[in-house]
Amino acid sequence: MGDYHRIHPVTVGSPPPSAPPEQARGKKPSHDQLQLPVTAPAPDAPAPLPPPRRRRRHSRCCRCVCWTLLAVVILVVALGATAGILYLVFRPKIPNFKVDRLTVTRFDVNQTTMTVTDAFDVDVTATNPNKRIGIYYDGGEVTASFNGTQMCRGDFPALYQGHRTTVRPRISLAGETRLDSEVVGQLLQQQQAGFVPLTVSARVPIRIKFGAIKLWKMTGKADCNLVVDNLQAGTQLRIRSNSCSFKLKI
Repeated sequence: MGDYHRIHPVTVGSPPPSAPPEQARGKKPSHDQLQLPVTAPAPDAPAPLPPPRRRRRHSRCCRCVCWTLLAVVILVVALGATAGILYLVFRPKIPNFKVDRLTVTRFDVNQTTMTVTDAFDVDVTATNPNKRIGIYYDGGEVTASFNGTQMCRGDFPALYQGHRTTVRPRISLAGETRLDSEVVGQLLQQQQAGFVPLTVSARVPIRIKFGAIKLWKMTGKADCNLVVDNLQAGTQLRIRSNSCSFKLKI
């Protein structure tokens, strides 16, 4: 006969087998059962540092520069408007300069030391053609040169020139200059030929007066290119050519 089924004895009243844990059955643990690792609390974030003082100084410097530039622009515009109004009202004209006479009081050439000792008296005529403008001459310097080499100098007198007037100051020049042999040879050669080129220049600080208003100090530059017949001492030179120009530098 076949095998008989085996029958295992069961004890009556024994407790049922314990249920498997929830994790074994695939269920997630409840919120109460979760345990997080204990960690230290995150430190507080550091307080922001105040901005460095350099930035404040930089911003203040920028403001100062902006205000300064604005003030300069306003001043330039105001001066330009004032100058334009004055020009339209007074119609300023450039004064005229001319060398009338040139007298040699001393002229010695030492060919051994290549030194020229000279002295001149220069008579200048300055004309103010303006109807409502006066001119103050605050001194200045006058020089005489030969072929670009200065030979003597003198002082322009301080004076005032009224409306539509002419002044004729006499200026004394003197000097002692050491020249190279080539320049001395040219000077002696042209003196014998009776055609000596000289340049008389004046640099004079001036102030323009519009009615009761005096403007700032400017520089007047006058250059006269002359050709004289000789440089003999004690004689009044004959001026063969005379060309003068005047510029005003603000």
